[in-house]
Amino acid sequence: FGHSEAILAILEMAKKEDKEFFVWIVDARPLWEGKQLLSKLRDTGIRCGYINLNALTYVMHRVTKVFLGASALMTNGAVYGRVGMATVAMLANDHHIPVLVCCETYKISNRVQLESITFNELGDPDTLVRSPNPNIASQPAVKESDKEDTTNSASVFGSSLANMSTNNIDELKGWKDVPNLKLLHLLYDVTPSEFVSGIVTEVGIIPPTSVAVLLREMNPQDSTFEVL
Repeated sequence: FGHSEAILAILEMAKKEDKEFFVWIVDARPLWEGKQLLSKLRDTGIRCGYINLNALTYVMHRVTKVFLGASALMTNGAVYGRVGMATVAMLANDHHIPVLVCCETYKISNRVQLESITFNELGDPDTLVRSPNPNIASQPAVKESDKEDTTNSASVFGSSLANMSTNNIDELKGWKDVPNLKLLHLLYDVTPSEFVSGIVTEVGIIPPTSVAVLLREMNPQDSTFEVL
C-alpha cells in the first residue's frame, strides 16, 4: 500500500534471486504514493498490477501475503503508517492472509498508541477537493460519439464516471464558505498488532509482541514508555 523504500528493497532483492512473483500495488487518493512504487518496480522488471483501495476485495483472493511499510512502530506492536494501511491489514486478516510489516529498527518508538485521533498529522484539506485527474473536470460528460453509438458501453461508462467526478468537485467547491462543513485530511492511521503477522527488520522477522523487547535491547538505558 502506498510507497515504501523497505518494501522496494525487498522486492528488488527477490527479483535478483530469480524468484517468480506478481505484485499488486494498492493506492488511494489524494496522495497517490503507490504510483512512485509502481514506476520503480516496472523499471526493475517486476510484474505488477495497480488497484485502488476501494477495489481491493476484487483481487484479495489472488493474494498470498501482504507487505506494508511503516512510518513508526509502537512498543505495543501497533503500526503507525499512511492512512488506509489499517484497512488493508484488516481486510487481509479477514481473508486469513499473513501481513508482514517492513520497518527498520530506527523507526521503533517508545510510545504506545491505541488510536489515530489523539496523535496524528493533518494534510491540506484542499487536496481532498482537487480532482485525481487534472483533465477530468474539463472533459465533456458524454461525447457525441457515445450518444450515437449506444453499444459502446465501456466508453459511455467511462464518460459517466467523468460526469460523476465533475459533479463531486462542484459540490465541494468553495467549501470554506459553506456553514457546518469541514474537511478532515488525516495523513496517518494506526494498525493494531492483532492484524500483523510479523515485522520484517534488518535484524530478522519478529512478532509484534517482541517490539518492546527489541527496543529494550537496543536502548537498555531507557526503559520508560510513553502512552498516548
